[in-house]
Amino acid sequence: MLEIFIIFLLIIIFYLLFKNIEWKIKFEQRVKEWKEKEEERIREDAIKRSARVLSGKTLEKLVPFLENFPYDAHDVRWIGDPIDLIIFDGYSSSEGKDLKQIVFCEVKSGKSKVSRIQNRIKEVIEKKKVKWEEFKI
Repeated sequence: MLEIFIIFLLIIIFYLLFKNIEWKIKFEQRVKEWKEKEEERIREDAIKRSARVLSGKTLEKLVPFLENFPYDAHDVRWIGDPIDLIIFDGYSSSEGKDLKQIVFCEVKSGKSKVSRIQNRIKEVIEKKKVKWEEFKI
């Protein structure tokens, strides 16, 4: 009776091992099929996102030359990250004697929004926690 029970247990163990291997193979096959099916869509999406980022970075540099941009393009310095532009309003006229203000400018298009860090930078600027520091070597 004990021998039959041991044989029965061994059969169950081998069956479960076989099923485990079978499930693993099926899972790997499904993942492979999903990957093949989704890979092209993911690549196309990545290309579109990259194109949007590149065109956005290019546009940021051209914004100072737009007709409705309220500052002199000569007063603008492009930084790119985390803020797009710093504008030294009045810098280019009279060797900076007419410098009125310094403006931190983030360029956005469409439905894009400021990032968390950009929002934090805005808060710091609005609280006037900005200072001048000179570093000599």
